[in-house]
Order: sequence, then C-alpha cells, then structure tokens
Amino acid sequence: MSINNFNNYEDNPNEKTEELREKLKKTEEQLIKLNSTLEQRVIERTVEVNRLLKDKIRFIDNLSHDLGTPLTPIITLLPIIKSEITDVEIKEMIDTCLRNAEYIKRVVNNARELAELGSTDLLLKKENLLEIITEMNNKYEDIYRSCNIDVENRIGSEVFIKTERNRLMQIFDHISSNAVNSMLDKGGKLIFESKPFNKDGEPYVQVSITDTGTGLTRDQIDHVFNEFYKTDDSRHKLDSTGLGLTICKTIIEKHGGKIWADSHGKGTGTTIYFTVPSDKVVYTRSFI
Repeated sequence: MSINNFNNYEDNPNEKTEELREKLKKTEEQLIKLNSTLEQRVIERTVEVNRLLKDKIRFIDNLSHDLGTPLTPIITLLPIIKSEITDVEIKEMIDTCLRNAEYIKRVVNNARELAELGSTDLLLKKENLLEIITEMNNKYEDIYRSCNIDVENRIGSEVFIKTERNRLMQIFDHISSNAVNSMLDKGGKLIFESKPFNKDGEPYVQVSITDTGTGLTRDQIDHVFNEFYKTDDSRHKLDSTGLGLTICKTIIEKHGGKIWADSHGKGTGTTIYFTVPSDKVVYTRSFI
C-alpha cells in the first residue's frame, strides 16, 4: 500500500466500513437464496439416486435371468455328452466348459442375490449366535478336515442376537469360504469370537472371524467389499465371483451394523469383523 492510499484509508475509515457491510449484506442474501433451494435440491437428488438404484437392481435381475435360462440346459447336457464320449482329450475339454458354465452360474446367482437384497427388508428376530455358527461349521466339517483347518469357536452359549437366520448363514458361508480358500496350501486355524458393545445406547454384538491364511494388503482391505473385486490370489480362481463380501456388507447394513476387514499384510491372516443388534446378551466367559 502506497503512502497516499494509506493516508486515504486513515482519512476515510467510515467508507471502508460501509464497503465491508455492503459485501456482508450481499453474502447474506446469497446464503438465504441458497438455503431456500437447498432442501428442494436434496430431495431431487435423493429421488434421482433412488431411481438409479432401482434401475440398477432391475438391470441386474433381468441380466441374471437372461444368463441363467440358457445355462440350465448347458450344465445339464454337458455331463450327459461327456458320458457318451471315450476320447480323453475331449472329456477334458468338456470338463473345462462345465467348470466355466458353473462359474457363470455362481456369478448369476450371486448377482441375483445382491439385487434381491437391494429391494428386501430383513425380518429380524431373536436367534442364538452359537447355534447358527455351529450349524455352519457342521456344514463345512468335511472341508475343514480335508484342508487341515482347525476350528476354534469362542462364542458363548448365551449370546442372542436380532437377525434373519438364513441371511446370517449366508454371511458365515461367504466369509468361511474365503477363509478356507486362503488356507488351502498349508491348512491353518479359523477362530470365531464375539463381544458386546453399545451403539447410540442400543446393545450390539461384534463378531469376528479370524483365519491364519494369506492375509491382505492395505489396498486390498480398502477394496475387498467392492462389487466384483478380487484379490490378486483369487483373481483367476473360478470359485470366486467377487460378490461374496459385497453381499455380506449389504446384509449387515440392513441389520443396522457395519462390516470391515483387518490384516497385517501378506502371510499374516485376515480378520473379518461385523456388528449386529443383540437381544438379551449374557456372557458367561471372557474373550480374547
């Protein structure tokens, strides 16, 4: 600022104050105008987002149906054709086609499942957490044994939660399947734990499923719940659709809970945590 300008400012302080007041008044008018339309804009954006979500669900459902219909005769007829052929190389080719057809079927089923979840409300009721996990572990018992995987269930017998049983079984199924795949080479241990906590004054249960498998990098942890995301280890495996954990995330969010992953890097194993509302939770033992 020159000496003359400084002197002018010193000589006319009221003029500067009036200029600032005028700018403040214009800013206030702009804010009032913005606030008057903000609520309507939020409503319009919400309607648009809901429309896009419905379109997405409808597209996935239609695509799943269109893909699933021709898959049925393919999967049914290929084994019959294989049984009529004696050439070993051709049999192997048919097996390759059948594996890929089964993979497409899994993708279709998972995509349809995800679309269905998007438009379905869960009917939560009181369930015993230990009973659900025991049922799931019994289902996987032969697989655990053949893969040299030890299961350690630290869930108390009096842990009750609010859930839809079949949906929670889906979560354990997807997470346990991923854990088994991560321990196929060397075997390992699968640990189930839980602990209570309060969320906004409401009782919840945090469930954790820990494996001693291949582990995840930080980048993989950030993306592992994204649709169709596959880790480097499972990217080329036909038993991984990249939708399992996305389905888990959707189900847990419909419980009003959260789901996340934790790992210290490659070779350190992975823990999947999720929270669900509890119902008269009583713990008779301590948890690690």
